[in-house]
Amino acid sequence: MNAAYRQLTIFQLLLTGHTVAKAQLAEKFGVSSRMIQRDLSQIRQFIADQQLFYQLHYHRQSGGYQLEATPAPISKQALLLLIKIALASRSLTKAEMSRTIDGLLQLISPADQAEIRPIIKNERFYYQPVHHGQPLLKTVWELSRFISQQQTIVITYQRQHREIVTRTILPEAIIFSEYYFYVIAYNAKYHSNLFYRVDRIHQLHTTNQAPITRTRAERFEDGEMRQLVHYMQPGKKITLRFKFWGIVEAALDRFPTATVIDRYPDEGAVLIEATAFDRGAQMWLLSQGAQVQVLAPAEFVTHLRTELQRMLARY
Repeated sequence: MNAAYRQLTIFQLLLTGHTVAKAQLAEKFGVSSRMIQRDLSQIRQFIADQQLFYQLHYHRQSGGYQLEATPAPISKQALLLLIKIALASRSLTKAEMSRTIDGLLQLISPADQAEIRPIIKNERFYYQPVHHGQPLLKTVWELSRFISQQQTIVITYQRQHREIVTRTILPEAIIFSEYYFYVIAYNAKYHSNLFYRVDRIHQLHTTNQAPITRTRAERFEDGEMRQLVHYMQPGKKITLRFKFWGIVEAALDRFPTATVIDRYPDEGAVLIEATAFDRGAQMWLLSQGAQVQVLAPAEFVTHLRTELQRMLARY
């Protein structure tokens, strides 16, 4: 029996809850106690290198070594929620989603894994990603590194109508919204931050051109933008007011800056004020049908009225 097979046998005994003693193992395998001690040391090193949720301890009372489970860095409850969110996002290919879930499960003990796997089995089997079919893990990681390094890059990008363009940009943030990852990047040519869907980036690389520089005050604040943008639609920042007859919590959750400033009990409505970018706000407001009536600002109301008339003309 070679050393590798002997160590695997010892490790299997430990994993199945057995207490192993050096003298007994030495007799069993026909080797010295020093050799068994070396095996145990290598098993301990393997556990540490692989970040397994065990520690190898010597127990004086039993006169042998045992594996003891260590607390996982994340609870099984929190990890289940993360997996559920990942599956609902539909953002990764089947292969990448499978690797991601398997990797997350390795953060908890085998016993906890056994509890979670049946819970997600059906949803995982029927997982259907969005249609672009592009692997994203590597690209998102590369873009994140360029952001942290404030590195100017060149991308080959497929626009909405399949036109291929080349852009020199300074990536500043990565945002996930409605099934897609976006990189928000400063484009010096247009002197503005633009949104690029990550799955439409065909190539990206650094450049020897003069770097795009931004002062700290000019840098993009992705946390603030999260409160203002909807459906990743940029536009003009406005403060709007609208009466709402639907589920109030849904409207407040859609607009993080929203507050209820008046109530109409007789109508079953509330008056909500929120700050948002107009294009994304318009998309959500129109989706609410007769549950909403926008009151301000006047220019936005006029625009919505025109859009509604165009919609009606199609029927």
